[in-house]
Parts: sequence; structure tokens; C-alpha cells
Amino acid sequence: MTALAMSWGLAACGSASSAGSSASGGDTSSSMTSASPSSSGASSSSSTSSQGTSDSSNSSSTTTTQGSCGTGQLSATISQGSGGGAGSMYPYIVLTNNGNTCKMDGYPGVSLAVAGKQIGAAAVRDSGSLKTLTVQRGQSAYAQLQITEAGNFSASSCKPTQADSLVIYPPNQKSPITIATKNYTGCANSATPIIHVKPLQAGTGQ
Repeated sequence: MTALAMSWGLAACGSASSAGSSASGGDTSSSMTSASPSSSGASSSSSTSSQGTSDSSNSSSTTTTQGSCGTGQLSATISQGSGGGAGSMYPYIVLTNNGNTCKMDGYPGVSLAVAGKQIGAAAVRDSGSLKTLTVQRGQSAYAQLQITEAGNFSASSCKPTQADSLVIYPPNQKSPITIATKNYTGCANSATPIIHVKPLQAGTGQ
């Protein structure tokens, strides 16, 4: 009888302990469930705020920063420039912006061509003052060229070839602007460069 009473006592204690553990687990679950929506709401609010800031920053950047002038928004002409003398001509190439405000800096790429193929070497860059130019719609930038007459070189070293166009690559662009002209004769031998170019400057040079 004593043993049986003790057995019942132990069983009752075990049941109470198990019930207590189950209630505690229920409280924990209830606590996590109520906290979760609050945490989620805070996270969502934070994410929305951050996104709004990012969008505002991007919008500001778009309206205040101009990129490089694209080939498609530019037109090009050749002016007499500084004229000629001592076996060379010194024309200016003038790039005019027909689009939104943009930037140009450094050197344009320049070469002579015939039937769409480059003649000899591209222009050699001469030293000069490098400037980043902000060019508004309708404004221009120019670069002075020195084109040495092919007749100054022996035919064997130059391999003179009549050009039908001047090809210009605006700075940072991969597409050229081609100006039809038969005023120049190039050297097909790329070891005999005849064109030199100075950095772009604001205006037309006139």
C-alpha cells in the first residue's frame, strides 16, 4: 500500500511538471508570435525609407550630372584654322553639340581615309592644356590639327594615297563622324604619321 501510494504521488508530480513545461512553451510561442509582426513592420518601414532615399539620390544624380558627348548628338566641320606654311596645314576640327548638355575632354581621334579604309597612322597627340569642357546645346569645342603634306616625304617611305574623308572619333566614343574632303593626301605607310592633334578647347577657334 505504501509503495502504491508513493507511485501515485510520483505520477502526480510528473504530470504537474509536464504541464508546467507545456505552459511555459506556450508562453514563449505566444511571445514570439506577437513580436514577429512588430519586427516585420519595423523592417518594412526601414526598407521603404531606404528605398526612398536611394531613389531621391538617383534622381538628383540624373539632373545634375552630364556624361560624355555622344557621337550621335555631335556634328563636325573643318575650318581653315591657322592656315598653312612650311609644308603643313593647320586646320581646326570643330565639334558642335546638337543635344543635351554634355562633357568633352582630352583628344579626339583623327585619321584620313579612302573608300571607308584608314590611310596609314592615326593622328599623333601633341602636348597641350587638358580641360574638361561642359558643352551646352549649340556650343562647340575645337582641336587644332597639323597635317604635313605627303610630298615632304619620299614616295617609298610615304606611299602617298589620296584621301576622300577625314574620320573623327569624339573623346570616349567608339563611333566616328566622317567628313568628306579631298583636300589631303595621306601616307599609307603607318610608320610615317603625318597628322598631329592638340587637345580640345572651348569654342570654334575663330
